Amino acid sequence: MESGGKSLRDAARVGEADGLWRGYRLTIFEGDTAQTTTGGRIVTRFSGGEGRLVFDRPLDCREGVTVSYMLASDEEAPVVAVRCLMGLALADEVGPIAVRLGTTRATNALLERKGANVAFVTTKGFADVLAIGYQDRPDLFKLNVRKRDELASTVVEIDERLSANGTVLRTPDLNVVRDQLVEMRQSGVEALAICFLHAHINPEHERQVADVAHLLGFSHVSVSSNLSRLERIVPRGDTTVLDAYLSGVIRSYIATLRRSMPQARIQLMTSSAGLVDAGAVSGKDTVLSGPAGGVLGCARVVRQAGFDRAIAFDMGGTSTDVSRIEPPPAPLEYQHETVKAGVRIMAPMLAVETVAAGGGSVCAFDGQKLTVGPQSAGADPGPCCYGRGGPLAVTDMNVALGRITSDHFPFRLDRARVEERLAELCEAVNASTGSSFSTIELADGFVKIANAKMAAAIRRISIAKGYDVRDYVLSTFGGAGGQHACAIARRLGIRRVLLSPYAGVLSAVGIASADVKRIGQRSVSVRWSASAMETVGPVIEAITDELRETLLAEGVSPGALSQPIVTFDLCYEGQSTLITVPDARFRQVVPLSSPLTKGGLQGGLSHSSTDLPQPLLGKEGRRKS
Repeated sequence: MESGGKSLRDAARVGEADGLWRGYRLTIFEGDTAQTTTGGRIVTRFSGGEGRLVFDRPLDCREGVTVSYMLASDEEAPVVAVRCLMGLALADEVGPIAVRLGTTRATNALLERKGANVAFVTTKGFADVLAIGYQDRPDLFKLNVRKRDELASTVVEIDERLSANGTVLRTPDLNVVRDQLVEMRQSGVEALAICFLHAHINPEHERQVADVAHLLGFSHVSVSSNLSRLERIVPRGDTTVLDAYLSGVIRSYIATLRRSMPQARIQLMTSSAGLVDAGAVSGKDTVLSGPAGGVLGCARVVRQAGFDRAIAFDMGGTSTDVSRIEPPPAPLEYQHETVKAGVRIMAPMLAVETVAAGGGSVCAFDGQKLTVGPQSAGADPGPCCYGRGGPLAVTDMNVALGRITSDHFPFRLDRARVEERLAELCEAVNASTGSSFSTIELADGFVKIANAKMAAAIRRISIAKGYDVRDYVLSTFGGAGGQHACAIARRLGIRRVLLSPYAGVLSAVGIASADVKRIGQRSVSVRWSASAMETVGPVIEAITDELRETLLAEGVSPGALSQPIVTFDLCYEGQSTLITVPDARFRQVVPLSSPLTKGGLQGGLSHSSTDLPQPLLGKEGRRKS
């Protein structure tokens, strides 16, 4: 890019719409470092015919010199992409369009513990129910056991009680409740997670307290009976707290998008790989929003490449997400209760394992050992090599090892600063441990730690479940996946690695092929017998009607709705392990005399009529309903 006077010419921008970049802010990176030399200039004119940007003031750099530069605005990246595709400047209005998005905002907020300030509101006497949990010890032989970080900053106990069948034993005094919640509001609590004992059977007390909370102006109120009508207060409570913790993050993001695109219809990918209208999105359903689209896209390119089994390896900026893809007819594995980042979640989602190891994961020394993540440098300031004062991250280690060069970046990477910071860290490590590491050895050590964390995640979804990971191809995608895929394949004994040409946009491919989908769940305490369906049948119909009305309200045509898929989650009497049985085979698989009891059931409706972009998927461009 050549600069001079008040303008800058970039041959790569020839052919873009005239005026496209008008109003954007300029930052120039000159020379071999990423130190900012020019900033604060605004684009006043852009000529797509010659790729020339004209600014409001002269540039502080030598005329005719080749520079790297960045254009920025206050709008979110999806909005900038929309403007680029439509040729719209900042001042131009974005009209009525349809936007489908996957986001890692919720995932990152959970991993980095950057959600809302939440209070857990529960039945009196159960303040520590989530902290106690199941009293399990996931790391049985770990010497340095640390309790998980609770998402709720405080607990409010409400003097109310229901019996196990939903009968009211003690009604809450709403005046006392109001005083308790006012105190929480004044202490800085932003959101409430309301979860009472047995509320999945009788939600009346939860609704009464929620009404009081709404009147007091809490930014978000999550109610367990609205989110998960299933028994077991521990996972139901955790799920409710998670929803309150993340919903503000997602809603703030959506509000920012709507300010720039007020006429757009925005749909978000959920953790269950279905699309939902942005206005109805729930925090608990977006933990795997970004990864879910990637899994769908990965499954598609794996099939096109002729493979039946694959490990989807998605390495991004903050986290790495891995999942297992199997042959049809059920290529994707689902979970209805799982643990993510130490938090129990009772919601349907793809079986994706997430670890806090990405390109932006911070590399540090805690005085005893090297650490990678869970903190992330993010996109701003980004890793140290971006030249914006960011910390050392995994990306910097790959720069130091020569695996990343500036030639493929839109701006120069500050390798000198990376080496300087590495030398400082190396000196601290050697002084504290008595070692004699070089900077290259230290960088390689951080990369090996990141690889070990990601390989362990793959083992959890394969070897730990009885699948031989060597029978699978490692399908890598995401911005950083290609830098680590071969090392991880060697560590696991995987012989083949698949790198799709669309690795950087596989989440978009998956979202383009996704259905509009809703899933409903209910707990039904009944012993299976010949007459059990007399109790279960009306519940199935109620769930189906509720889901159908929701989809129709979002503009889905009645003729486009698929037949509902019903499954039963049952357990043997006296046990808690659930067995998922499809409705169509239920009577054949489970004899009427079987002592199965306390089953949960779920139903799903979806709408599928999606045209995929031909350049991405070639001859298989149309998804048939």
